[in-house]
Amino acid sequence: MRNDLQDWLCLARKAKRMALIAHVSPDGDTVGATLALRLAFLSLGKAVDVVCDGEVDASFSYLPGHDAFLKPEQTDGLYDTAVAVDVSDRRLLGRAETIFDSAAVRLVIDHHATNPAYGDCNYIRGDECACCVLAYEAILGLGVGVTLDMGTCLMTGMSTDTGHFMYPYTTPLAFEVAGKLRALGVDVSYITRVLYRTQSRISVNLTRIAYQKLRFELDGQVGVIELTRQNIEEAGATVNQTGGLVNRALEIEGVRMAILATEREDGVKLSLRAVEPDTVSDIAKQFGGGGHAQAAGVTMQLPMKDAVSAVLAAMSAKLR
Repeated sequence: MRNDLQDWLCLARKAKRMALIAHVSPDGDTVGATLALRLAFLSLGKAVDVVCDGEVDASFSYLPGHDAFLKPEQTDGLYDTAVAVDVSDRRLLGRAETIFDSAAVRLVIDHHATNPAYGDCNYIRGDECACCVLAYEAILGLGVGVTLDMGTCLMTGMSTDTGHFMYPYTTPLAFEVAGKLRALGVDVSYITRVLYRTQSRISVNLTRIAYQKLRFELDGQVGVIELTRQNIEEAGATVNQTGGLVNRALEIEGVRMAILATEREDGVKLSLRAVEPDTVSDIAKQFGGGGHAQAAGVTMQLPMKDAVSAVLAAMSAKLR
């Protein structure tokens, strides 16, 4: 299992029919990186499908190729090369895992330090803030000029994974790449307006319910939001639209860590956040999850109350 960009590029160049696979509950980084790489490989004459076991949020409808995503069952599954994009754990491939496993060449490109390097060849840099930064490097390595459309995808992914370049793990390289993309003409103002300054009624409903459900634990040091399927249905939303709500709990004065628990078909998903220097990736890892130091997650096969209690106990041990 190699972890080298040049080896990764060598195998990618040999591909004829590729599947680029985003992770379940797709966020801006996996969507942006996947679509940018799609455009790069198409320019090289490759046959490329983008696959995701999940719905891409409508907020990303401005991205070139956003409507190209296929569900796993919409493909024939016959690819000589499969690339997992921003997928920190093979389980996050969802039903596309069989597509990945059946390919003759399996590649991984990711920025999560917890990634076990499950591909035949991996390009993983766990200290980078967004997979789109690595996708940018890969596109240049392929000898493809970064276009405005690619740049829009890449800027979106970097922005969403760094809190619009505000999170503490945002790297100098990300700012450098963003500057180069801006020089290409990427419309940062438009991206900002669509992603951060425009709210749907569903988003407003979800936020209202989240604040109603917000409670504080461990002497006010942990903010907790628990959303049942009924809560999500009441808002007219889907589980994929709940991700950013965990930050609402983290923004409260005195809160050091936050938990957003949502009921899903495959269990209870817990999104964890922390204010630097506190960390939550180690807590997520205790329960089989992973992520970044201050932003991580895990899905647990437990009732919501028990899942949240288990994570709170781990947080209590750290905060003491």
